[in-house]
Amino acid sequence: MTMKTQTGNYANSFLIGLVLMGALLLPALGQAAGCGATTAILILKELKRADVSGLLSQAAECQAKGQVNLAQNALQNALALAQASGDRRTEALVKNNLASLWILASSKYRAPTEQPDLYLLEGLKIAEELGDKSLESSIRSNLGNLLVGWGNYEDAVWNFKQAVEQADKDRNQGLAARCRIGMATAAAFHGSMSLAADYAGAAEANIAKAENGRDRALLYIKLGDAYSRMMDSAADREQRGVYLAKGGEQYRQSVIEARKAGDEASQAYSIGFLAGLYETEGRYAEALQLSRAALRMAQKHDLYDAMYQWQWLVGRMHNQLGERDRAIDAYKTAVDNLTSIRGDLAIVYGNVNSPTTFRDSVGPIYYELADLLLRKADETQDETARTALLVEARETVEALKGAELSDYFQDDCVNMVNAGAKGIGQMSPTAAIVYIIPLESRLELLVETKSGLKKVTVDVPSRRLMDQALLFRHHVERRTTYFFKGHGEALYAWIIEPIKKILEADGVDTLVFVPDGALRNVPMAALFDGEKYLLEQYAVGVAPGLSLIESQEATSPNSRFLFSGLAAERHGFPGLPAVVQEAELISKSFAPTQLMDGTFLKDDLENTFMRNDYRYVHIASHGQFSGQADSTFVLTYDGFLTLDDLENLIRPSSYRGAPVELLTLSACQTAAGDDKAALGLAGVAIKAGCRAALASLWFVSDQASALMVDEFYRALAKPGATKAKALQHAQTVLRNDPRFRHPRYWAPYIMIGNWL
Repeated sequence: MTMKTQTGNYANSFLIGLVLMGALLLPALGQAAGCGATTAILILKELKRADVSGLLSQAAECQAKGQVNLAQNALQNALALAQASGDRRTEALVKNNLASLWILASSKYRAPTEQPDLYLLEGLKIAEELGDKSLESSIRSNLGNLLVGWGNYEDAVWNFKQAVEQADKDRNQGLAARCRIGMATAAAFHGSMSLAADYAGAAEANIAKAENGRDRALLYIKLGDAYSRMMDSAADREQRGVYLAKGGEQYRQSVIEARKAGDEASQAYSIGFLAGLYETEGRYAEALQLSRAALRMAQKHDLYDAMYQWQWLVGRMHNQLGERDRAIDAYKTAVDNLTSIRGDLAIVYGNVNSPTTFRDSVGPIYYELADLLLRKADETQDETARTALLVEARETVEALKGAELSDYFQDDCVNMVNAGAKGIGQMSPTAAIVYIIPLESRLELLVETKSGLKKVTVDVPSRRLMDQALLFRHHVERRTTYFFKGHGEALYAWIIEPIKKILEADGVDTLVFVPDGALRNVPMAALFDGEKYLLEQYAVGVAPGLSLIESQEATSPNSRFLFSGLAAERHGFPGLPAVVQEAELISKSFAPTQLMDGTFLKDDLENTFMRNDYRYVHIASHGQFSGQADSTFVLTYDGFLTLDDLENLIRPSSYRGAPVELLTLSACQTAAGDDKAALGLAGVAIKAGCRAALASLWFVSDQASALMVDEFYRALAKPGATKAKALQHAQTVLRNDPRFRHPRYWAPYIMIGNWL
């Protein structure tokens, strides 16, 4: 079998995602490989024809509406039927369709063992063994799409060429067009613009010969999107203008074809994409008119994925035209629509050619709405109305944080936390929560203290802020230099200095940050004002949002305590001798139940939690928080403990009215340079049903960690102590120790969630 591929992660390069191509990417069974109806009947064999074809039709219909889960379920049922009958060709066809779905959809829709490349390879092997060239070409087309997403453009083009050669022989104009569009996209990303233009021109000729009007409409959209990619890679303004015009031609032709076919669903996409082009050209009034029309059609045909996209476009156009209140209304509707479909959202990220995070893909809707609300607040004289706008902006940011965590964990776990959280003044009169809202042209700080919610604007664009955050994090980990101080001073000047008067007026001694982007990986306690660290001025905590954490006061630290540790070398990880010392030190302040080494087993943990409710849980073992929740783990003696495992162990206690007060993860760390990894840290308390979590951004030496743990729990055991204050004390002890003065040793520890 001939195959050119590489491993990696895929994300689609299309604007909306798979919903646009529902009918093209999940065609009827016979059409999937360029076959006629007679062949389709033959391949069904003992299968009930209506069952398989009906499931495929159902999948295509669901995908066209953005209902990814339903589409996947239908395809998996079809696959089960094919495998049960032993019909290998049908199996290959369905696997090809499933791979198409997964190529364009987030990995949340499939199990870790279900990889699009594996399904395509399996399907390709069957096609080659059967000598079915048409089926092989269909599979290679999808393989080309996958490789484009991986950034392997040369191998992508090779597979496309293999596919298009057979498609031309079969006179399958639709498949030939899709292959050549894929080749044009790959060439554009590779910088070969003349080749990209040649491929696009050939694709246009294929589309014109396609028999089905609806297919022509959707293929013209796809070609228009390819020209958009070419426009992004254009060498100069003149070339960009040429590709812009060509893209516009395709979108306009798509509208014509969709109208001829009487297909309003396709028109919704065609007109919406044309409106987006007009936005690019600065033709805002025309774009608004078209986006409204696209939205009406999308609503009429329940095109859920498109509805929020076109509503968002309507909002942007109202804003460009100076109609802010209308823009705000449109944005609110877009957010509401997005919220209602988020669990089945066909948005993909993680690819070199597309936004890399949920925050980049969907976050702009929330932050653009917050931006509009904050600008309106600046111009509002009535204090009550101004405060209401600030609260609405804060709630918009909190909604994004909740959506982001739900996406990271691939469930709606954040909906289980206290939605009716107390205000900061009720929780702690000496604390302030600081929302860091990085906008394109400025930084907005929302500061809530016992005296209310206030806004401070800082003249620093988000890109500059995040660059400083990355540099600060990079240098603060290195104990041999103090280069971090300059970057820490810059961050202090932008984030802390502008709100100092507010903090001083209300007697604030604890800061709880709601960070964003690269700031989520920054040890805020190490920010520097030129003379002192923030640690020396305030106790510091981190929260995903005030409404996303439990607001009750802390229980007594003398409650049940569970210590679990792994000192031995296991599973390729080195031993942690200081874990034994940690256990001994904790025993001086508490009487913990201990699970050490050979007793630190998943089953023993489960049995232990079933017998007792523990309010304090300390896990001292290797652990890794990565950008993927399913790759985040804590090491046990007999395996790996995932976040789902932690939830299954710990959350039942909260259902019994005895939630874990604090989960401490000693020796764990976030993946270096992984922005999404911080989501795991931010949400671990929520996921596991804990009120708070103590974790570290990077691995710290055994000696420093043992000292920190000892001092933290000693301080926490004192009457009236808060978790944030106890952490501040422990970090201060480390900083005052000549061995650990550098922030590399004391800064990475962060208190997440309820700091009380």
